[in-house]
Amino acid sequence: MARRYLWPLLLLALLVSCSRSEDNVLFSDRFAMPKYDWGTESNEAFDRGYQEGEYFIEVYEPNWLVWATPGERFRDVAIEADARRVSGEIGGNFGLLCRYRRPADFYYFAITDDGYYAILRVEDGEPTVLTGSGFLPSPDIPIGATTYRIGAVCAGDRLHLRVNGQEIAAVVDVTFRRGDVGLAVGSGPEGPIRVHFDNFRVTRPEQGK
Repeated sequence: MARRYLWPLLLLALLVSCSRSEDNVLFSDRFAMPKYDWGTESNEAFDRGYQEGEYFIEVYEPNWLVWATPGERFRDVAIEADARRVSGEIGGNFGLLCRYRRPADFYYFAITDDGYYAILRVEDGEPTVLTGSGFLPSPDIPIGATTYRIGAVCAGDRLHLRVNGQEIAAVVDVTFRRGDVGLAVGSGPEGPIRVHFDNFRVTRPEQGK
């Protein structure tokens, strides 16, 4: 007799779990039918905008960083997005922004598809690498992968970079406490790079993360 009550209980548990999961989402965009305005722009230095259900940033000038933000404001967040380099030289960087306050102030969580990473603070337009003296290699970043699932956690003074679910680096910094989220692409000395992004998602960080 007890078995007849099993399915309703399982269904209730599933509904509660789904509800909690949705409550945890602060912001999401899949770009196929954009809910937010990330902006479109085209000039001699870069292009950015929407294409075939994804958001792209293409940088032409060497040693440039170009980003896009949706115009939101958060404090503690866990961010994830899919990123894939479509063209350009291997070694250009791409990733996520958090606590973006203005063009001169933000955190940038960057990787390259030849296996390097960095967490940077840009303050008054001046970049500072928080994870060392420059981009560092990591065995947990696949070289030449088709797509990378990049994650960034900004919780209190803790900043975490993740790739495909693996923790790559964590640092402490108290400079910025809140701001927008975003996407970014940086070119290297060789010049052009084009990266497409999809499945952008912002949630509340887990406690202790």
